[in-house]
Amino acid sequence: MVPKGLPLAGTLIAISERGLDRNGNIIAFLIGGPTPGQFSVVRSDNFDVSDAVLLPSGELLVLERKFSWLSGVGIRIRRIALKSLTPGAVVDGPSIFEADLGHEIDNMEGIDAHVTGEGDTVLTMVSDDNFSMLQRTLLLQFTLVE
Repeated sequence: MVPKGLPLAGTLIAISERGLDRNGNIIAFLIGGPTPGQFSVVRSDNFDVSDAVLLPSGELLVLERKFSWLSGVGIRIRRIALKSLTPGAVVDGPSIFEADLGHEIDNMEGIDAHVTGEGDTVLTMVSDDNFSMLQRTLLLQFTLVE
């Protein structure tokens, strides 16, 4: 839910994990708020959306993941400007973080952010082992460096 003081205040942003529009982009919705409607997020490199978090700065960070038996697990975080989310839009944003099994990641499913007393933005990601011996439950934290 977009808080007061930001563009789209009062709007719930919902992004499908793998639901695609006719152009192969990820279907997303603005629910309630000043301009409800459907928009799309560009899908690339077989990544699916697993979660998103809104930063106080008005940017949306989208956590994406992918898996194949040949290349394993990969994750990516993309930054998308909140002001670009409008009905009918196809939005994209730069990747600010990418990792694969060469790093200490797994099937990352959740992301959140908080601002420390010193003003640093800290991202927290979590994975779930899905009761599988091949996966791990991890909690990772990173400071977002601008």
